[in-house]
Amino acid sequence: MATTDLAGRRLTDGIAGNGEAAWIPMLRGEDGQAVVEAAIVLPAMVFLLLLALQLTQLQQARILAEYAASAAARAGIVMDGDPARMKQAATLAVLSGSDPFDGVSAIARTLLRLQAEDAVLKPFGLEQVRVYVHNPVAPDFARWGRHLDGQEIDFDDVRPGATEATLLSLQIRWLYELKVPFANRMIQAIWVAAKGGLLQSWRGWDLTGPRLGSQTGPDAIATSHALAGIAVPDGTPEGIPIAALAAAARAGRYYLPVQAFYTMRMQSNPYRKWAHP
Repeated sequence: MATTDLAGRRLTDGIAGNGEAAWIPMLRGEDGQAVVEAAIVLPAMVFLLLLALQLTQLQQARILAEYAASAAARAGIVMDGDPARMKQAATLAVLSGSDPFDGVSAIARTLLRLQAEDAVLKPFGLEQVRVYVHNPVAPDFARWGRHLDGQEIDFDDVRPGATEATLLSLQIRWLYELKVPFANRMIQAIWVAAKGGLLQSWRGWDLTGPRLGSQTGPDAIATSHALAGIAVPDGTPEGIPIAALAAAARAGRYYLPVQAFYTMRMQSNPYRKWAHP
């Protein structure tokens, strides 16, 4: 008599020579194939989930950087363009969205953690939050601030050139730490390789261990870190310190610079000592 499965499909007729139904080995073979397929697919699925999580957090960091730039500009326009006050405002803005900030004690703990992070970054020549002023520029003070000894400009000067000179334009760079395992290393390595001009040489399907040049070439991530340029221009005098980021990565800390720009009109007199050179 024919044997059928639950779906009514014909499996086989009769009994094998060892007394076992002939279709049982077939099912065992299918079970083994499923295990092999799962062993191949599951790690890739887990890695893709981790990658999606890290990219989502990175997008949140970009939004926080925009908020930080806005907060820094609002502080700067009423504090004569003081970069220290702007940096404080930007720092509080990014921390308010990334760390506990619901009370005085929580704020104190968060600021202490920031100081500890800066202490870790300092040996690599990095700082967690960087504020750089693009405008006002120093040459404008001699022209529009002549009546103030060239040291400041009236923020309410209505002359056409003076209105441009009293715009505060700044740039925020926040070194955001990538903390999702595996994904953090991969995302930072892709960014470094792209900036260093090596990404087009990556080979292989293994996203956790790509090779450089060929399928049997050297480790692409390690090589990208080693061969990355010292810095990439980004509008600041020092640029983005890729070599320092790579050094931090070798120490197990993965950072990615997140940038934002903002412009507002001054509501207090800008000082030449804090202007863009």
